[in-house]
Amino acid sequence: MERKNTIFAAVDLGPETEKILSYSVWLSHTLAEVSPGICILNVMDYALTPPAYLLPYMEKEEEAAGYELKRWIDRVKLCGFNATGRIAVGRLIETFSRTMHDFKVPALVLSHKSHIMRTSISERLIKSLDVPMLVVRGKKADNAVLGSVAIRNVLCAVDFSGHSLKALEFARTLSEKNSAALVVTHVLSSLEPDDEQKYLNHAIQEAEQSMRSTANIPDKAELLVVTGVPYKAINDIASRRNMDLIVIGAQGMSSTAGVMLGSIAEAIVKSSFCPVMLVRK
Repeated sequence: MERKNTIFAAVDLGPETEKILSYSVWLSHTLAEVSPGICILNVMDYALTPPAYLLPYMEKEEEAAGYELKRWIDRVKLCGFNATGRIAVGRLIETFSRTMHDFKVPALVLSHKSHIMRTSISERLIKSLDVPMLVVRGKKADNAVLGSVAIRNVLCAVDFSGHSLKALEFARTLSEKNSAALVVTHVLSSLEPDDEQKYLNHAIQEAEQSMRSTANIPDKAELLVVTGVPYKAINDIASRRNMDLIVIGAQGMSSTAGVMLGSIAEAIVKSSFCPVMLVRK
């Protein structure tokens, strides 16, 4: 059985696999106090129970996936990390939810793909699972290979809500353990021209004061208050400052089905220059 500090990496064993595993290895090494490790999870998604005549084909598909999974496990082990693998068969969301619950997963690493006309698998997982997630995406992650990930610049966006302060605590941990620079930003919504001169300076001063009074912000962190559309402003900072990682808070499980990700967090994930760490409250 996997240990409680094992990071799970969700893969389809396709072209994105190495990027996902590269960031999984980094995150596991950062968060684990001892014996870091990852579990590579591949879910064979069958929305409906397949007819009996398809079972032999499914068995061959599962066998092929098992060989490919073992190849990746061996590669991770060559980098000096503990690695295990699991192949699960069933409905995608239900299978992931059950796995996250059964193994008390501390974090899940997955890639992000979006489709214009429909919700992608990765988007469904991001919205449906109540677990911290590292979403690997953006130009910054394109060339990641096993053993190559280095996080030197971390951007954390806060709005002083409970889940954003939890994200700030997480960002502080990541920056300290990686000796990375930390930039903490708060975005003020754009004001109407008539109001801008009158209120902008006051709003910025209030935001800066709130940020300085937040106990979780380390003394060395850079504080940055900007105005604009929040997700655009955050992604613009990440791109201009060549950030390696964005850390943001995401709302936890709602009282109804599914997880309330939040429109700003969702927009950042869809268009970010670099990987995004979603921290659940």
